[in-house]
Amino acid sequence: MIFRSAPKVSNDSLFPALVAVSLVVATLMSGCATHGGTSLVLTPSLQTVSSPISEDEAARLALANNPGFLELMDDLGIARAELIQAGELPNPGFSVLFPLGPKQLEFAARLPVESIWLRPHRVEIASKNVDAVSQRLVQDGLDLIREVKLACVDLRLAQRRVELAREEVELLERFTEVARARQEAGDISQLEVATAETDSLRSRIDRDRAPHVVKLAEAKLRNLMGLDPTEQGEISLKKAPGLPSLDRSNEAILEQAFAARPDLRAAEIALEVEGKRVGLAAKEIFQITAIFDSNGDGSNFEAGPGLDLTLPILHQNQGARALADAKFKKACHRYLSIRNQIALEVEQALVRYRQAERDLRRIRDELLPRLRDTIEQTERAWQGGEVSYLFVLESTRKAHAARVSEAEMMAEWRRAAAELERSSGSPSLLSMAREHIEP
Repeated sequence: MIFRSAPKVSNDSLFPALVAVSLVVATLMSGCATHGGTSLVLTPSLQTVSSPISEDEAARLALANNPGFLELMDDLGIARAELIQAGELPNPGFSVLFPLGPKQLEFAARLPVESIWLRPHRVEIASKNVDAVSQRLVQDGLDLIREVKLACVDLRLAQRRVELAREEVELLERFTEVARARQEAGDISQLEVATAETDSLRSRIDRDRAPHVVKLAEAKLRNLMGLDPTEQGEISLKKAPGLPSLDRSNEAILEQAFAARPDLRAAEIALEVEGKRVGLAAKEIFQITAIFDSNGDGSNFEAGPGLDLTLPILHQNQGARALADAKFKKACHRYLSIRNQIALEVEQALVRYRQAERDLRRIRDELLPRLRDTIEQTERAWQGGEVSYLFVLESTRKAHAARVSEAEMMAEWRRAAAELERSSGSPSLLSMAREHIEP
């Protein structure tokens, strides 16, 4: 099975994530770091964070303080320790047989020679394993950035829904008052009034529930940023930046993803490591020990070198070789699996991104203007005595529902943007585009 090497990752594509990982290391060493005017401390409190914060600042806080990500950082230390272990040579052995009766004094020194011969191979494998762990750590950082951005989207949407819920309550209360007045005048039945009252009650329930959804979103974001869990303060976010229209082809973005995704690079390195372990298992069949032996009495000593060679008669290290072959095959399949998964994630993110952009444009450019015209027309008709005020309220209600759809579609677009940046392996993918649509 032949694999084409993935294109080299440019420094620009992975720079934000690599800087973030370096920031985490610096934070762990110093206990505190400052970036972009925001104080980063281990398990910081909400008061230590400048407010309001942007999505990028929240992501930096998460990379520096999220306990789960810091736990993953320890894998790099473990890999480096294994590299040190691979470079260590076994200590030589020394044995002494004391003279007793006719027995002569005898001593011998032993040194496993195969460890010297195999040391470069073991060090190379351990070194590449460190590279693989580093790439997986960068991917974990990109995953965390995605989760933080999604949490920010959920928080903004929850806060927007609080405002819209209050507007809906006011609208439906006016609608109910007009319905009651018309029922008293005998224009409509009690059933229609009951329907309006039910809608008003539902809107008040939604209004009362909306702040709790905000608290849940704040708790999730607070947890991701690694803030003090005992604090319950509000999190204020800066205005979200605009999003661009993608003018690049799906093939170009997919090619960039294959070049930039750290987990694919980690799988490629792991495949190379397992291939080298197959060769190492074959070389470990023979074990050779160098010996220097000396014996004699008080007046005459004899000394000379020798070898202790293990004869591969009963087994030829078949178990270790079969294990290495199986791990190599697994690494091959994992490489293909990750490559296919990347293609799927990029395609799904692009479809969601472009569909959400189209839907949002249609809501803003077609639906909302038409509803505004309808409201103006019904208001003029009501002022002229042609229609009831209920028609005005019904048009206003439809416009309010469209604004709710607009907020939800904007959130969906931002979720797709976060997924696209993560799936492409380039947090700067969308910021490099020219045209941006304001939220």
